[in-house]
Amino acid sequence: MANVFLSYSRADRPKAQQVAAALEEEGLTVWWDKVLQAGQTYDEVTEGMLRNADVVVVLWSTVSVKSKWVRAEATLGERYSAVIPAMIENADRPILFELTQTADLIGWDGDRAEPRWAGFVTDLRQAVDRKIAQKAAKAEPAPVPPVQVPAAAAPAAPAAAPQKPAFNDATIETTFWTSIQSATDPADYRAYLKRYPEGHYADLARNRLAALEQKLAAPPPPPPPGPSPSPARAAAPAPAKRPVGLVPMVAGGLVLLLGAGWGVSKLMPAADTVELAETELPPEPDATPAAEPDVPAMVVEADTAGVAPASPSALDVPEAPEPEAEAEPEPEPVVPAGPAADCELCPVMAIVPEGSFMMGSPESESQRVGNEGPQREVTLKPYAISVNEITFAEWDACTADGGCGGYRPGDAGTRDDMPAQSISWRDATAYTTWLSGKTGRTYRLPTEAEWEYAARAGAATPYWWGAAFDRSMVASGAPKPVSSLAANAFGLTGTLGNVREWVQDCYVNNYTAAPLDGSAVLNGDCDRRVVRGGAWSDNAATHRAANRARVSRGTRDRKIGFRVVRDEP
Repeated sequence: MANVFLSYSRADRPKAQQVAAALEEEGLTVWWDKVLQAGQTYDEVTEGMLRNADVVVVLWSTVSVKSKWVRAEATLGERYSAVIPAMIENADRPILFELTQTADLIGWDGDRAEPRWAGFVTDLRQAVDRKIAQKAAKAEPAPVPPVQVPAAAAPAAPAAAPQKPAFNDATIETTFWTSIQSATDPADYRAYLKRYPEGHYADLARNRLAALEQKLAAPPPPPPPGPSPSPARAAAPAPAKRPVGLVPMVAGGLVLLLGAGWGVSKLMPAADTVELAETELPPEPDATPAAEPDVPAMVVEADTAGVAPASPSALDVPEAPEPEAEAEPEPEPVVPAGPAADCELCPVMAIVPEGSFMMGSPESESQRVGNEGPQREVTLKPYAISVNEITFAEWDACTADGGCGGYRPGDAGTRDDMPAQSISWRDATAYTTWLSGKTGRTYRLPTEAEWEYAARAGAATPYWWGAAFDRSMVASGAPKPVSSLAANAFGLTGTLGNVREWVQDCYVNNYTAAPLDGSAVLNGDCDRRVVRGGAWSDNAATHRAANRARVSRGTRDRKIGFRVVRDEP
């Protein structure tokens, strides 16, 4: 039997896994849905574990506080055992648990020596001990003092000791139904009917399920008609070519012919001069006489033909051929510059070529999480990204110049080439603001799409080096100098291991409505921003190129740093 039942939202699985592993290292047995065995159903096993667990640990986040499943598990935990809530993100807890003492694990990175974790484990052990003591007391029968019974009186049956009513399956069913009765997701009603096909609320659940399925199956209403054009606009159609009448054509042709004839008469010598020239300068023997110009011949024709109706083609006046312009030399192809920095202590930037890639992970990828899909093709323009994660030396240059709010993050005794750590999203944005002002160019955090495209460097496998995790390719146990890490095909180091990296985007649960041009998502949970890439203490799943997590933008975690992007390559 497990000491601890762990309740959490699927979106928080990486944090739940971290908490479960740490609790087991503390000597506690933990049950969470990842340990379901083949053939077991979630709802049946969950109810059994909730009844028997000593303590229920609830991980509250912005997603779990809205989850009907987590709320139901927490409510049942209150009835069967003790509940120890823990905040892993800033969120408004359900009102039922607002007055319950809650542990603060926001930003906790797995360090079991941290005082917040130690206090949480102490409270947990005390709750487990109390629960075990209660179970032991119930198991021992209370001593019954002797009672004098009159001889004449018949022995009466001993009165049963009052007991706390047990919460049977009907109680669980009611709690389950209460948690989903206003749901808008058909899956909630299917789950209820699967567990309680003949339950008290089965008919109502089927009615609501049918209504929701009918609503979802109905075709979307046609879009409203666009605004009709105003009379003024309707009265002014696009200009069209108007047919040219015969009279204007004839008149125009006559003017052109007369003008051309007058010009030729001024330019050409008189007839007797031409004849004299021909007698004085006879053509050389075997010389081919030059063809007469076309324009004088046409002038003679026009003079003798007069004006008569003619087709437009007969009035066309061919223009003298213009001298061909000298062909401009073809520009030489632009060769992208190699990595370079805009100033002495500015980050070295590499050009990432334009291209398209499949963002996210396929459903078949091992250790995939639901927020990594659905996969879709994203096309990006070229941009520049820092070759390495921003280092302490580059961060210190910002503070020395009066930027970055003067914040000096702590280190492990070495700065310089080590990645800057304990940087919040706000801190990283302050650095890009300072760098933009320093260089006169626009720097910012990468978008999620830009980050993943750069991290993959053309690879479609979970890691840029292949399908299997290779611990030698990343920092392990502690961060490493950025220049010591292996580079991917784009020449970038540390994208899948050293510290996790902030990106611009607000967090959304999936890519269903995400842009396809590589721009940032700015309409989701913008108090939480996305971090990408694995850190020195993370597992193989977190190091995958598609892995993503959300963190409060004010969090300064020692496993989080960043790199920057420049719009103009």
